[in-house]
Amino acid sequence: MKKGISPMIAAVILILIVIAMGAVVGPWVLNLASEAAGGAGGTAQQQLICQKTAYDFDSDYGNSGVDWNFTGTNGTVTAKIMNTGSQNLYNFSFELTMQTSLGEKLIVYPEINVTEETQRSATNPVKPGSSHILNGEIVNINDTWSLLKVKVLNVVCPKVSPTAEL
Repeated sequence: MKKGISPMIAAVILILIVIAMGAVVGPWVLNLASEAAGGAGGTAQQQLICQKTAYDFDSDYGNSGVDWNFTGTNGTVTAKIMNTGSQNLYNFSFELTMQTSLGEKLIVYPEINVTEETQRSATNPVKPGSSHILNGEIVNINDTWSLLKVKVLNVVCPKVSPTAEL
């Protein structure tokens, strides 16, 4: 008499193991695939928006499109931007690079904030072909610091952000 299980029973057990593994791994694979597809679609749409986004400083305004005034621990910065792309732009923010006695320091929100009067929204954007002046109020600075760079960011495509080197 031979010992062991018949090939028929072995095949049934193997099929049951494969089905059980599929039941455990299947939902995870589907979830992973749907997340990857959703992320790729969002990225492709964002890339199209960024291709249409272009703006720069108006070099006829101030110093390379920027003007500033620092007094004590407060200050203002003003930038005139021109929308040279085909995408509406809005929700701007400033990023300043300052030279301090300890080296370079980056000033961002909430230390610098675009004023409500000059901020643009999705319902009132800077349209293609137009220009706009943005004012920023700065707190917690030192009037002995030197302004090196001004960068204007936007929510539409943060990767496209002009920088004025002063």
